[in-house]
Amino acid sequence: GKGKTSNAVGMAIRMSGAGGRVIFAQFMKGNESAELNILRQLPQVKVLKVNKEFGFYNEMSDEDKAEITALHNDILQEIVECVQQVKRNEQRNTEHDACPPILIVLDEITYPCRWNLIDEVAFQNLLKDLPDCAELVMTGRDPLDFMIEASDYWSDVEMKRHPFEKGVGARIGVEY
Repeated sequence: GKGKTSNAVGMAIRMSGAGGRVIFAQFMKGNESAELNILRQLPQVKVLKVNKEFGFYNEMSDEDKAEITALHNDILQEIVECVQQVKRNEQRNTEHDACPPILIVLDEITYPCRWNLIDEVAFQNLLKDLPDCAELVMTGRDPLDFMIEASDYWSDVEMKRHPFEKGVGARIGVEY
């Protein structure tokens, strides 16, 4: 409800509108959210997410943690494969036929990294191996040092006021 995912969705829509490709991957979010409905309709956008709700980290069993880690790693592997395809295409292109841009959004990626719910080495390798035509957006709170070091931009979205403070719950179309 503070705007991190909303900002990333806006960037995805902008990239798609400019003719670029988008991989929009959500981590730690099993429930559907309304923004995914529109993203899935855009022809150059690929949405990847866990399709099972696991609840909050501190409520997960060891089995849940193992399962969500495997699902996160499947998403990561699919992103790596897409990036490798982009790199192969980039190598075939000439100066006059530049590789079309691609935006990779890793929504809520800070949490699986912080809680060891993803293969951190594979993730760090992805960050080091991005093609020149790629833009990367990572969302979540409390990024790890390697994420900050890999970033060209780093924003801190801070809530100043929120309807939740008045007892208003999350609303469809607004918070999700």
